[in-house]
Amino acid sequence: MKLLAIGKDDAKMRLDRWLKVHFKRPQSFFQRHLREKRIVLVDVLDNTKHKADASYKLMADAKYRIGIQAHLYAELIADALPAPTPTPSLPRLPVLYEDDAILAVFKPTNLATQLGSKTLDSVATRYPQCKLVHRLDKGTSGVLLLAKTRLAAAELAEMFRTEEVHKTYLAHVTWPSTGGLATEGVIDHPLEAKPARTTYRLLERVGRTALLELQPSTGRKHQLRRHCADILGAPIDGDRRYGGAASTRLWLHAMRVQFLHPLTKRPITIEAPLLDAPSSTTKT
Repeated sequence: MKLLAIGKDDAKMRLDRWLKVHFKRPQSFFQRHLREKRIVLVDVLDNTKHKADASYKLMADAKYRIGIQAHLYAELIADALPAPTPTPSLPRLPVLYEDDAILAVFKPTNLATQLGSKTLDSVATRYPQCKLVHRLDKGTSGVLLLAKTRLAAAELAEMFRTEEVHKTYLAHVTWPSTGGLATEGVIDHPLEAKPARTTYRLLERVGRTALLELQPSTGRKHQLRRHCADILGAPIDGDRRYGGAASTRLWLHAMRVQFLHPLTKRPITIEAPLLDAPSSTTKT
């Protein structure tokens, strides 16, 4: 039996309505399966099953989860995109997390997220049956999320839009020579007349070589690169466009994403270690 958590935004919604919204089937479909006890309420303490009425009002802090028989759950997600199969001639990327709805891979530097006019290889071409729900610049490495079902894609895209996905990056930068820059703070500076907000924290520094932790709460194009270069005066190493020190790569890494699973509502944390560094640093 598949157990689904009730999120705080679902409070007071009818059970049959919740099922319709999440699985895109008519309410009558779910009302029938509720009557036949293929969908039940499961006590989170002792796993006992209780018959559920279609009109049952959900409560976010309830002691119940929604239980769906395994074969019925498989039918409900049958609209899933075909299983992710990379193009045979291209290597599979390291998998950081995978379930029925989500695939998270480690994107290396210098691999595009999606195909472009000058790009023959990309994450999208390696996993054509998955759907991208966010993007990383070609030079950025780290965690990249893909959806394996249409429902998961829609839910994750909305979560990114409403800033419910928490992202943490690492960036090797050149610390400004003038001094006076706070070791942590919030950059609230619009880009292209749209709000752009980044929280930063200095993790390590030797001379002008520094490692920053960056947490964007918005997702503007090149937001972290521009905020580091233009606002902090600390361009990311290898970022030729925004004045970064010469390097073999762009030293920006998507280290962690945190969110509530779009279907089960349970907390998910996915991490990708930074495997190398441009130079040795020690903690301040």
